[in-house]
Order: sequence, then C-alpha cells, then structure tokens
Amino acid sequence: MQLHRAAQHKNSSKPGHRPLSVFRRMLIAALSLCSAAAFFPAKADVAECERAYQLGRKDEAIRLCRRAAWQDNDFFAQVKLGDIYSAKREDDKGYYDPVEAFVWYFLAGRNSGIFDHFHLDPAADAVVTRLANADADAKAIYRNLLQDERIDVRNRVTYIEACRGGDGFILLGQMQDPFIAQRHQGTSGPLVGINNEPYFVRQFRRTGAGPIRPMPANSPYSPAPGGSSVPGGYPGSTGTGTRFGVDFWGSKLCASSDWLGWMTLGTCSRYGSGTDSTSSVFANSVIEAMVFYQLADRAGHPIAKVYIEALKNWPGDYGSSDQKPQAADILAKAKAQRWLAPFEFYAAETRYRGETPSGLVHSDECSINSKRAQALAMGERLIPHSIRRDMLRFLGLLRGEGAQEFSRAILKYQDFLGEPQTGQLTPVQLTRLVQIGAVRGYARAQRGLGIMYVKGVGVVSDFVRAEKWLLAAAAQGDGEAMYALAELYTQGADGVEKSEDRAVRYRQGSASAGFEPARGEFLRILETAPTQSDECRSRRCKRERERAVQENSGATQ
Repeated sequence: MQLHRAAQHKNSSKPGHRPLSVFRRMLIAALSLCSAAAFFPAKADVAECERAYQLGRKDEAIRLCRRAAWQDNDFFAQVKLGDIYSAKREDDKGYYDPVEAFVWYFLAGRNSGIFDHFHLDPAADAVVTRLANADADAKAIYRNLLQDERIDVRNRVTYIEACRGGDGFILLGQMQDPFIAQRHQGTSGPLVGINNEPYFVRQFRRTGAGPIRPMPANSPYSPAPGGSSVPGGYPGSTGTGTRFGVDFWGSKLCASSDWLGWMTLGTCSRYGSGTDSTSSVFANSVIEAMVFYQLADRAGHPIAKVYIEALKNWPGDYGSSDQKPQAADILAKAKAQRWLAPFEFYAAETRYRGETPSGLVHSDECSINSKRAQALAMGERLIPHSIRRDMLRFLGLLRGEGAQEFSRAILKYQDFLGEPQTGQLTPVQLTRLVQIGAVRGYARAQRGLGIMYVKGVGVVSDFVRAEKWLLAAAAQGDGEAMYALAELYTQGADGVEKSEDRAVRYRQGSASAGFEPARGEFLRILETAPTQSDECRSRRCKRERERAVQENSGATQ
C-alpha cells in the first residue's frame, strides 16, 4: 500500500503551481536518469572476457562474456560461454552446467553475425570450424538432457531473445516458421534471386564489379595447383569458381549447422537429421511463429509486418501443421497480447534457480533501454525503505535493527548476486530484491511487484504480468492484492479484459480478508441495502394498498 500511495503522491500537484511543478518533475526525472546511469552496466566485449579468463578471473570473465553474448549477440562470446559451462578445461568444473552450455552453443549456431567474416575465405573457414565444433558439442549435450531440462533450455533461449526486443522476436518466429527454408530455397519464394540461389550467396558471386576484389597473384591464399580457378579461392577448393569460397567452407557449413547451412547452399536442409538433432528445441508451428512475429510488431520492429504477411500468404503445402496461417493470424494476435516471458529474471523459475553446481548465479544481462532506465530511476525514488528492509529480512539477510545491520544485509545480498559489494543498492539490485521475494513466494513481494508493474515503478508497465503477480498474492489471502485486482478488472487494461464479475468477486474477497478500504466499502453497501424485515414490511404494505384500492373501487360501483 505504501508503494501505491507513493506513486499516487508523485502524480499530485497544486493547480496554482502547475507550470513550476511540471518543470520540477522534468528536472528531477532528468537528474534521476543521470544518477541511475552510473549504476547501469557498461558495454563489454569478448576481448575483455578472454583477457580476464586467461588471468584466472573466471567469475569476471563469465560476466563479461555473458554481457557481450547477450546484448551484442557476439558469436565468439557465445561459443566461449558454451566451452566454459561444458567444462572443457579441468579448472572449469565448478561452472559446469549442461543446460547453460547448450543454450549458448544453440544461440551461436543461429547467429547470423558469422556472415560478417565470409568475405575472406580463411576467416570464413575459421568461423565455420568453430561453429561446427559448437554444433557437435551441442548435439552431444542435448542427447543427455532430461525432458524438463529441454523445456528449461527453450524457456531460457526465449527469455534471452525476448530481451533483445524486435530482432529477438523475429528470430524466435523464424525458428518456428515451418516455411522459412522453403521461402529461401524454392523457385517462387520472395527471397530467391538469380539462378535460385539463397539471398546470402548472391552478394558473393563473382560478377566482376562486386564488393570483393580479387586477391593479388602473390597472395598466400591465391589458387593452389589443381585448386579453384577463381583468384582468391581458398587453397584446396575444387569447384568451378562460380562462388567465392563457397565450395570449400560452404559445404562445411551446410554439413555442420542445423540452422545456417540452408542459408548458404540451396541443397542444404534446414535441420540436421538423426535422433541427436536439436531441431526439437523449437518445433514447427504456424501459430507460434505468428505470435512472435506479432510480438516483434508490437515491439516496433520496422519489418515485422513483412514476416506476418509472408507467412499469411505463403501458398505452400501445410501438411500436418497446426492451422492455416490465415486463421492462425487471428489467434496469434490474441496470444501475443497475453504473452509473458518465461521468467521474471533470468532462469529465476527453473529447477536450479539459475545457479551452477558451485552456487554461482547466472547473471541477467537484459539491456537497459530508455524506458527501463526511467522505470528503474522511479523505483529508486519510490520503493519505500520499509519494503527494502522487509525483503532483506525475508531472504534471511537482515536479522537486526539499525543502519549498521541494514548496510551489512546489503553487502550479503550483493555477495549473493555475485556482484561487487558496495553497500549501496543499485536501481537494478533494488528491483531485483522485490522480484526475488515474489519468485520465492512471499505474498507481500508478489503484491508489491504487481503494483510496480501497474505503475511502471522499477519495471516497465505490463498489465498482464501485474495480473500474474497480484493473482499469486491473492491466492495466499492478501486482501490488498485482491483489491488491486478488483480495480484492474473494473477498468480493464492492455491484455487484461474488463470483467465486472471478477471485480466484484475480488472486492468481496478483499473485504473478507480485512483490507480496510474494501471492508469499509462493503460495510457501506450493507448499511444502505434493505434488510429482510424491511422487505417483508414493504411487501405487506403493498398488499394492503392493493386491497384498499379494490375495496374503494367496489364501493364506488
């Protein structure tokens, strides 16, 4: 309730001072964003990760690699994380986590950033070699995962890509689109060009004045005897020279990658064959693909509508697919409006709560855009001190009173997160404190988080997620959460349907639980409602009046 009142107080201002108040709010918001920016993580790259790893600073290396792999979609950082979590080196045993290893190998195998290096044959072959090794390791890991671990993999990948916004939703849609490979490889697809080549190969064809210049004759990578007849061909290649190096590294990519192979050669299949194929991570589904394309459109992706229309209008054979795209579009819009990311924060609701066997927590590296930065800044200002103390006490980190005990509890909490122990909560750590309490079942945290999602305090406004946490708190008998739900169903919101029946039910439940505003409202209704004796008296009077009217009419006649 304190958080709710704080948010309401923020929006109140005196009419006579409105211009000054608006200016003051703008100034405070700007200063808050600037101060909060100091706590936000800096950009990381794979070079820093590799340097820290070589120096033996493994925890730091993992954090840097996670940030680069997640926020920058760095292929090399993704492969590095897969290597660490699969414990290829003896001294990485403490970080062993097959689920996490597979997640990063899987994402590396679908990272189109590898094509940045395909204009040089040796670089292309080096990248494809890493991709082939990662793909082989991923398949070996996947064979030994239990069913619930495979579900966990899908949820983790979905969360990571959803954090990337529109681009991530597009990739999630592509991975479940039954016709994406056909659209690239068919004879009538919209992305097929000259000679039915996939769109990617076109830019590497030798057309004379292309983007790739022939290598000098004295280049160490000039044609070997009996090799390619194209200047700049990779040593040992034996094709006709119609493509730049494709006959050498393209075949390797086609053979090794479940996902990227078909993008390079028209003869590649979309997925590998055999029981160890990772294609089952995301099964083909017209509806699910359409849902993620719709989510990309809601996120503002500039060409999401192109994907939606391409899937709706594709004249292919649907076979055993779940539903034809034209009908799926209607259902997908409804599902997209109610869609929720799998976790509150990364791997929070899995079997191991996002930890390696050694206890190291997997950091959540969702990028902080302007909307989230503003929400975090508001959380820093508006989340009451009493809630911070209560959450620390719930986690068993705060056992006494006073400022010194509170500071010590913050240090323990930061150590629990595996982050620097500064004694001062960052905006992200403060919001995460409430989220952890909610995930671990604390009703007050669940109700507080639900209100935070309604108000956009600490987290970006999301009424569907607000409903989720308010329902969780209400299920534990929290009267205030029930009252908030009644208000939410009375007004309706994006993704939450207006329902007077639900509103009445939760308002009555709130009163029964003893929440004062709802209880007072309920008592007022009871006071103004007619009692049973009043109703009986009223009916008796009515009968007497009717009898009197009949008697009077009889006397008149």
